Amino acid sequence: PMTRMAEWRPQHVRWNLADRTGILRLDRPERKNPLTFDSYAELRDGFRAMAEAEDLDVVVFASNGGNFCSGGDVHDIIGPLIGIFGILSLFQFA
Repeated sequence: PMTRMAEWRPQHVRWNLADRTGILRLDRPERKNPLTFDSYAELRDGFRAMAEAEDLDVVVFASNGGNFCSGGDVHDIIGPLIGIFGILSLFQFA
């Protein structure tokens, strides 16, 4: 397992680490930073590694491009969920 977050090279988020403080930003500002299945997985794995990291004390989850997060990506998450559950079931779920 990773014990140093300075070595983390995520593909779906921006990550900077300085003075034991990590800055995490979703990295799709042109779409208001929606989450995808890939970004959820990367964040999950990153947060697990952060819990054990030797070089990290605090994480700041910051905005990018004037937006924090618009929620689940319509094409990557919402669309497939409609296909699985159907629109009426999805409304009942939400």
